[in-house]
Amino acid sequence: MSYFSGYRTYQELTLVWMYGAGEATSPDMQHTIATLAALSLIIGAVAAVLIAWRFQKHDTNEPKWRVTTSTIALLLVTLSLFLFLTYRTYNAVIGGEGNGNWTTLPSIRTGNYISLLGLLASLTATRKMRWPLLAASCLMEFIWFSQGMSL
Repeated sequence: MSYFSGYRTYQELTLVWMYGAGEATSPDMQHTIATLAALSLIIGAVAAVLIAWRFQKHDTNEPKWRVTTSTIALLLVTLSLFLFLTYRTYNAVIGGEGNGNWTTLPSIRTGNYISLLGLLASLTATRKMRWPLLAASCLMEFIWFSQGMSL
């Protein structure tokens, strides 16, 4: 008989400490909450990109360089979003790659750089497009950063 046979495991004690004895959540519930949080981030990024595309019109009151940086930022954020959707589809098809492989690691690095460049370009965007582009860029940067940290 083991010394620890009558005691709870560390994970069980952590759950009891965090949620109380009667409220301990199962790992399936934690997975569901994490999935809903990730989906809300992705939906928020898609919505911000769609709003920015809606505002993409030539504004005669804005300088030409602001319109150009707005277009560049919009293209970078859209490219980052499509790269993320491609990356997640690939991972779903192969069943996930826990340690990363020759396609997932360059995808994460490229997505980080593209969304960071989009964030920097969105700072000089036109008035109407600045905030949707900044929100989409920040969300995409957070999503790519979390993908890199999860490996």
